[in-house]
Amino acid sequence: MSEERSDEYFVGRLVGRIRLLIATSDDIPVDVKLQTQPMLKEFERDVGVAEEEGDRDRVRGQYAFLCRELADYPDLEALLSALRNFVPWL
Repeated sequence: MSEERSDEYFVGRLVGRIRLLIATSDDIPVDVKLQTQPMLKEFERDVGVAEEEGDRDRVRGQYAFLCRELADYPDLEALLSALRNFVPWL
């Protein structure tokens, strides 16, 4: 029987994949990497508590920043878009 996984689990996995793809891609300029990696870390931390504390505007801003900065990279854009399945209020 398969184990039921939480939305938080999948968000963590997606963010991990995004982080890995940013770090290993030769197509992404270093300045974009340096701007997005810390924001991605903040996003991952904040998205878990925003549901309970109501600080969703901050998380939406972080998400918008990441989408804007990584829009030129289809794989990353797809992973960011997939986050909406697990955090519907984004």
